[in-house]
Amino acid sequence: AKELGYKRCKPNAKTSILFLIRRRYVADHSNFSHLVEGIEANAAKHCSELTIEFVDSEKQQSLTLPQNLSRGKRFDGVILLGKFEDQYAEKVLDAVPNMVMINGGYDTLKCSYIYYNFSRIGYMAAAYLISKGHTKIGFIGSEPSYSRELRYFGITRALAEHDLNLNPQHVLNSRVDFEEQVKELIDGNNLPTAFICQSDRSALRLIKILHQNEIHVPKDTSVIGSGNSEMSSISIPALTTFETNIPEVCEIAVTTLLDQINGTSEIGRTIYVEVELIERESVRSINNEEAEQGGPETTN
Repeated sequence: AKELGYKRCKPNAKTSILFLIRRRYVADHSNFSHLVEGIEANAAKHCSELTIEFVDSEKQQSLTLPQNLSRGKRFDGVILLGKFEDQYAEKVLDAVPNMVMINGGYDTLKCSYIYYNFSRIGYMAAAYLISKGHTKIGFIGSEPSYSRELRYFGITRALAEHDLNLNPQHVLNSRVDFEEQVKELIDGNNLPTAFICQSDRSALRLIKILHQNEIHVPKDTSVIGSGNSEMSSISIPALTTFETNIPEVCEIAVTTLLDQINGTSEIGRTIYVEVELIERESVRSINNEEAEQGGPETTN
């Protein structure tokens, strides 16, 4: 146990942590289980007692406290995973004075925020595609989303450095009529030569839709995901994506919260965890002529 960084816990010395998970986050993120396991492992490593509870949108809208808090249970700190409305998070913060949010929206509350480096993901993805000859690049995100905004900023910054623009017609919303949006681009012979997707899940959905319409990845259109999920490595083609360093995110979240509880760190830190591009088979290099033509022409 010592070799793994664990220590023997003293009786009655455990810190009590509430771990709140936005229920929608479970459906949206294929790496959800790794995040939960990472938080659990780090809490145990630091002799902390962890209580997990899911919060649905109805509870947020009605400003109903999580069940454990409404029953009067006391906690030393709370970790929120996913996007929580500020008004709801503030109510939780009134009940639990120490809070850390993971990928939790805008950093507007007096608590600490841990994010994947979304802006850098967008910038690196666009710069990588440009280096492969792509100039007509699309973006698939979910709205509204803080991570989407940061990725969008990173993408447009990389494009601007090469005097390129992001065509609004190539910016799609993965949550609303996604398949119809993609088919509209196909039918209008308006596919970009590459797509940057907000998650591996949306990237794999895109590849499926393209395949059903006889558009081949990466021959006709390249695709980049984000998250380095298990499915990304076994999909056909294997998905180029970003490793978001979940173990580091979990360790930072728990240690930051414990430092706040112990008074050894100031409240209100915002931390961006670095990412790594994982090159696989869903992106190909194209020449100038292909870049000018854009995506493949289709016949109806």
